[in-house]
Amino acid sequence: MSQTFDVRWLQRALKTLGFNPGPIDGIKGPKTDAAIVAFKRRIGFRQRPYVGPITLAALQGAVVEAMPTRFGPDTAPEPPWLVEISKFIGLHEVRDNAAVRAWLRSDGATLGDPAQFPWCGDAAATALKKALPDEAWPDRLDANPYWARNFTGFGIACRDVYGAVFVFSRGKGGHVGFAIGRSADGSRYRIRGGNQGDMIRDSWMAASRVLARRWPATWPAAYQRPLPVLDASGAVLSVNEA
Repeated sequence: MSQTFDVRWLQRALKTLGFNPGPIDGIKGPKTDAAIVAFKRRIGFRQRPYVGPITLAALQGAVVEAMPTRFGPDTAPEPPWLVEISKFIGLHEVRDNAAVRAWLRSDGATLGDPAQFPWCGDAAATALKKALPDEAWPDRLDANPYWARNFTGFGIACRDVYGAVFVFSRGKGGHVGFAIGRSADGSRYRIRGGNQGDMIRDSWMAASRVLARRWPATWPAAYQRPLPVLDASGAVLSVNEA
């Protein structure tokens, strides 16, 4: 299964809590593993370096308790909707049809067969609803979360922040996914979403296509952190997510 967390955030969180993960380099090496084991020992978990959803939630909760009023780029919890969709990175609408369909209906509703219908909105809705069940959905979006442009009314407006819901134009339609990075010149964004190359994956999107940037109303704005700048040299822009 794909890794479901940002290793640099994990390392910074461990360091915040007094554990030594080694360099903050995004590599889950022996020192980071030892810090994970030490953290688990402190909270009474099984002492192994594996980081699953339960350990990640416990680590996020410990950081929240340790820093109840302020969060910076290095300490904000990983957006849970990103954790959710990241579990399924690499799944293809045809090759892994059964698995994709099972996940898309796991929030209680689905558009249908992803091999037949554009499903970026279905993927975004599934990740958000499973991660944030108390989030209020505007009437138009609640009635049809499969039309990507309806996400322009989701939550609250935000800037270029990690995990934000980004809505893009696509002809008369649209596309929706979650921002995980940007190019140095600001001309493109790295987006994690469904129906990108017929898969759940990360793709580069042109900034000129952005219609809206939104943040869940039930996930504190204090947890927002700037989008990291990623190397976009040689990047191929997605132009048609249908």
